[in-house]
Amino acid sequence: MTTVELKPVSELMPYVERILTSVTAQIAALLPDAELHHIGATAMPGAVTKGDVDVLVRVSSAQFLMTVEVLRQHFAVKQPANWSAGFASFGDDTGQVLPLGIQVVVMDSREDFLLYLRDYFITNRDALEQYNRLKVAHANEGAEGYWKAKNAFLGKILASREDDHTA
Repeated sequence: MTTVELKPVSELMPYVERILTSVTAQIAALLPDAELHHIGATAMPGAVTKGDVDVLVRVSSAQFLMTVEVLRQHFAVKQPANWSAGFASFGDDTGQVLPLGIQVVVMDSREDFLLYLRDYFITNRDALEQYNRLKVAHANEGAEGYWKAKNAFLGKILASREDDHTA
């Protein structure tokens, strides 16, 4: 089992900014009607990260299938088992100095929660510190253990968001 290597986001920002400039220009040219957002740990000042850069592509339900087909021609398909009618993911692990993840969601769908999580951690510094500690604590469990711990933590945040919306 390989330990997940974590770094402070601040150490990677020159690379992150270069990747974002290049990739968002490429995606914007391919998909001019899509909303593009920097998400994930590298979008959260003070976070620790395994060093990947994530871009969110938000589109209408009418644009989703076309968007997926366009991105499939330019990026590798990632985690197809997680795909749904409102979510798809792509990436590039070799063409950039850091791995790139691209998540496509239908706006306002059940899968459209990644901006919420980014903004939640930016505005809730205590939660970000808890998240950082959790990542460090589970990094030695390998990718699967690390992912499971993160997913459980994020699931609790999203569940409390749902509770807030139904109250």
